[in-house]
Amino acid sequence: MTQHKDEHLQSAVHAAAAEFINRESNRRSLITVTHVELRDRGKNARIFISVFPPEQTAAAIDFLSRQKDEFRTYLRQQIRSRSLPACSFLPDPNMGSIQES
Repeated sequence: MTQHKDEHLQSAVHAAAAEFINRESNRRSLITVTHVELRDRGKNARIFISVFPPEQTAAAIDFLSRQKDEFRTYLRQQIRSRSLPACSFLPDPNMGSIQES
């Protein structure tokens, strides 16, 4: 993929993930999409999130893992593309160092 297409897909996945989480979460914790990383020429997307309070991170990742199929359906509605990336949700490793400060 060209860099422009990568950036466009990355931005679209970021926006769709943020909207999906906002719509589907139970509001017991604040879940924020921090960034999206594309791999394998756009075939895989790693969606990094931060969670407040931090103790709810494992529960949020578990919730999003269970909702993976619903997110893919939502992503298909939001992004008009031949192939959608396989998405995985991960805690943002950079957020741990910020919270310790």
